[in-house]
Amino acid sequence: MTPFRVIAAVLSLIVVHAGTASAAWDGSTTLHDIHLKPENFLDINSYQFRPSEDIRWYDVENGWRVAGGSLESNRAYLFTDMRLKRPITPNFNARLRWTDEEFYAPHEPERPLLELELQPTAEPVTFSLLGAPAYAKREADLGLAASLGVRPWDYVRVAWLRPDYYYNRKNDLDNSYYRRAPGQLTAEAAYKWGEDYKLRLLWQNDRPLEFVLDDRVSVFAYQNRNYQASFDYRREPSQTFGIAVRGFNTRQSRDDAGGLRSQDIRYYSANAYWIRNLGPAKEWTIGIRYDDFRNAERTPSVPSTEFDYLFKTAQAYTTYYLPFAPDQAWELGLYLGGASEQQDYLDAAIASPRKDYFEAKLRTAWEVFSIDRSSALLLGLSWNLDDLVRDTFDGGAVRFRADF
Repeated sequence: MTPFRVIAAVLSLIVVHAGTASAAWDGSTTLHDIHLKPENFLDINSYQFRPSEDIRWYDVENGWRVAGGSLESNRAYLFTDMRLKRPITPNFNARLRWTDEEFYAPHEPERPLLELELQPTAEPVTFSLLGAPAYAKREADLGLAASLGVRPWDYVRVAWLRPDYYYNRKNDLDNSYYRRAPGQLTAEAAYKWGEDYKLRLLWQNDRPLEFVLDDRVSVFAYQNRNYQASFDYRREPSQTFGIAVRGFNTRQSRDDAGGLRSQDIRYYSANAYWIRNLGPAKEWTIGIRYDDFRNAERTPSVPSTEFDYLFKTAQAYTTYYLPFAPDQAWELGLYLGGASEQQDYLDAAIASPRKDYFEAKLRTAWEVFSIDRSSALLLGLSWNLDDLVRDTFDGGAVRFRADF
């Protein structure tokens, strides 16, 4: 069976069956009020790193990158990813990883995760101790991991993390406790065939937890799953085709002595792209992307407030990256898409109109980078092509990356 067929089969299984989740619970016991703007996923796509930058980042084991930009007057998109690896002995490494993203609701950033990795023999098998220390010991995370193969490529890795490991034993601040303790299972793999075929997979499951609040009456429940997959095919040195899929499903609820309110958030995104190298560092990218966001809220005691919030965006985009000096470049992006939004109330007596929008955005950006291209800072501005007269300026953006 060819690599293409193997990869297509794996991706189809992930897309159909991986189904659910987001990041680990951040400790908030309130549900999210979610309302997106029609252009938000065009904004996010323009703020994120280009596909070629993501492909390059797969090889980095020591680096930091961050991206952000305006989603509206009061909210912003934020993304950060830091990874460090330092050998202590030839077969013993210390690693640090910190990843965080906000785009539909605020949350407390996750703490960096420390990993002590041991390769006991010459065989490519490693075992790791995981931990995220905290001042309040009740909030410390502990875990274990095992890997067949050596990162960043040609490996399979499984990790188990127990957030708030000591919570019930060391909580001296209030009367809250876990009635059902949290736990996070992560499985990931990355393989490449030469430099022409590259496949990366991640599946993460946060098992259901139940947290009793300080009043010993209210109970907050949470669970989620998260998945990501990407495949890149370099047809020739100047052309790369790729697809990236990601999604999550978060289910959470709060029961205040009979006043139950629940929330089921589902997100799915698929991005297909073609990258064309036009010369020394010049690059042209064409892509299509689909985002599907859903939020189902249920309040049995007040049926008239129950609804399904549906938000979808389909877009086509292109970016052009043009160096014009030894340490500077322009980046232009054009994004065209259609968005639909509906708050569908379960009560038939309440109107639930669907709204459709056409969105068009131009992004202009200037980048300055080091001569060896190990570090780069990009500053960008976005313009509303669909409403140049009344709402010309759409906001600013920044991206930064550095390899250590």
